[in-house]
Amino acid sequence: MELAVLGVYGEHPDLTDAQVDAAYEELARRYRAEATHFPFKPGHLDGLRAEVHDAALRHLTLMLDHLDTADRPSAEELRQCVNRLRSSVKRFSREGGRQGYLKFIDRELNSEETDE
Repeated sequence: MELAVLGVYGEHPDLTDAQVDAAYEELARRYRAEATHFPFKPGHLDGLRAEVHDAALRHLTLMLDHLDTADRPSAEELRQCVNRLRSSVKRFSREGGRQGYLKFIDRELNSEETDE
């Protein structure tokens, strides 16, 4: 999912951590609804928030589609994972400002590519 976020950040350098957090929050709501068997009612995401949400959801769906049913994480596990990402957004925003998380994942994920 973070690679999808980086893709949007690459196209829109004005993207902020708050917009990413809003997209992650919507994903967490989606998986909470699925885990509790309630119908999901989409919130109002616009602009870059919607673009990040859609890219992350598309990326995650593609990844999940490649797993056998037995290997797929539950909706609750997905919700917990997204909430851990939200915690990272908050932490790195606090430490690095309004794009602290984005700069962190850009640095970490791009350094992994150059290490290989």
